[in-house]
Parts: sequence; structure tokens; C-alpha cells
Amino acid sequence: MFKAASLCTAVLFASIAADIGARGDERTIPNFMSANFGWQPTTFLDFEPIAGKVAPVGADPRPRGVGTDGQPVRERLSDAENPNLKPWAAAQMRMHNDLVRNGHRAFNAQSRCWPGGVPGQLLFVAEPVYFIQTAREVWIIWQRNQQVRRVYLDRQHSRDLKPSWFGESVGHYENGELVIDTVGFVEHEYSFVDNYRTPHTKDLHVVERWKMVEGGNAIEAVVTVEDPGAFNAPWWGSARWQKVDRPIIESICAENNLNYEKYFKLNEYPMPEAKTLDF
Repeated sequence: MFKAASLCTAVLFASIAADIGARGDERTIPNFMSANFGWQPTTFLDFEPIAGKVAPVGADPRPRGVGTDGQPVRERLSDAENPNLKPWAAAQMRMHNDLVRNGHRAFNAQSRCWPGGVPGQLLFVAEPVYFIQTAREVWIIWQRNQQVRRVYLDRQHSRDLKPSWFGESVGHYENGELVIDTVGFVEHEYSFVDNYRTPHTKDLHVVERWKMVEGGNAIEAVVTVEDPGAFNAPWWGSARWQKVDRPIIESICAENNLNYEKYFKLNEYPMPEAKTLDF
């Protein structure tokens, strides 16, 4: 069965390359697709900084200390004093840090079944990611909750964008890389660009460059994040995934969610709940 699936993958990718070549685009196309393996994140929960570039907002460099209950703070605190933050963004991050010190769990989108957004979704480490590539689209599929992000290869950005969690992603192949340009993000109290509760505005603009490394056994994505409403300057970071022998399985977030209030005595964030029908 896997041999047949692998053959289908090879045939499909060959047809994609032929179609793209026929249209006169870049000939070198990274092949992220697979039928019987996935890509497991290896950069843990943070973006790696890029030498010579403005770094992502990271952890509070000071000791975590103790909370209002007198116990050591166990959850992650953000660097709310980072000089690249606009005042309102820094204030919001201080508020989230105070919640953690007062016994609240630090927010992490995927742990509470919220979409991770762009580029924050790239930092979900618990389960693999998978790809479907066609001549006109690339689908990035997270096993967790089967969340799908679509990258369109045959169009420019829409004139009238409807804001969304993953925004509108358009891409092209360039020198062996998949270059993705994303705009049109929703502004939401739980939409962040990383795992440190770093907020953004509707003007967030993210460019990613995905490529194969380690002889095809790993993927690296370098992201550039620009949002003049939240940051004083654009910043850069990278993330990596390693090939793992794990076919995709069903993973429903709400059915596999650890109860931190019960086991760790930490106040928790709510899970998404639709208040009205969307059809």
C-alpha cells in the first residue's frame, strides 16, 4: 500500500514540476510531499534568531521568581521590555505575564485548540506537519486538529481581503525555495505571532522561505515579520522540521487536552466555542 502511495506521490510531483516548467517558472522545486511520513518540529517552542538580523521577542531574561501564591512560577514569561515592541504591545505582554504570576497558565494556542496563526503555528511541536503540493496550491496540514493552511501559487493577493487566522498566503518557487507572502490577518485577543503572547495588528505581514536541508531529511523555514503597529522594526527567525516515519492520524484537540486546572492547579484559557452559525 505504501509503495503504491509513494509511486503516486512521485508521479504527482513529476506532473507538478512539468506544469510549472511549462509555465516558465523556476525549475527547482522543493518536494515536501509524502504519503507515509511527516515532518516533526525540532526547534522546540521558539524561533531561532538569524545572525545579523533583529531577533524575535523571546523569554523574559530575568529569573521567573515566585507567584502570588509563594510558589515558583512554572509557566513561560515573555520579554515584555523588549525594545522592538510598541508601548501597547509591551503593556499587553506585561498583562499576560502578571496573569501567569497570579496562577494562570501561559497561553499557547494549540494546547487550547485555537489556530496558531502565522507564523505562530510553525512553533507547534507536539505533532507532525504534512504537505500536499499541486501546480496551483500548497496545503500545509497540521495533524493536530487537522488544521489546513492553503498557499496559492497562481494568483496575487485579493483586493478585498476577509481577515482570517492564517491570512491569505500567496507563494512562488525561487532558487529551490517556496516563498510565501501572507497578509490579511484577523485581530483577536488570542492571535499571537509566537508562544510568548506577542500580539500583532491587522497590518501584520509575514514572508517565509521554506527549503529542504540535510539532504532532504529536514525542512527549514526562515520568517520575516513586519508589523509597524506592533514592532519598531521587522524581525527574523527560523524553524526546522525533521522527517519522521509517522503517517498522518486523526488527532482531535478537544479530546486530547490535558486539564491544567485539575492536575496543576493553574487557571486555564477557554477553548473556542461558536456562538452563532457560520452558514
